[in-house]
Amino acid sequence: MEVYMDEKWKLSKKGDRGRRSMTQSFSRRCASLVKEQRARFYIMRRCVVLLICWRDYS
Repeated sequence: MEVYMDEKWKLSKKGDRGRRSMTQSFSRRCASLVKEQRARFYIMRRCVVLLICWRDYS
């Protein structure tokens, strides 16, 4: 009976590890997308400010 419980524990441990790595992968992907979007918004904001300032001084 102990062997069965140990094997069952090992199987559940593997399943948890797979779910955890999938969650971490998803989190990393989301963090990467958020970082990319923030960079794009920053560039767009800088361009708009540059165009506004260029128009004012022309």
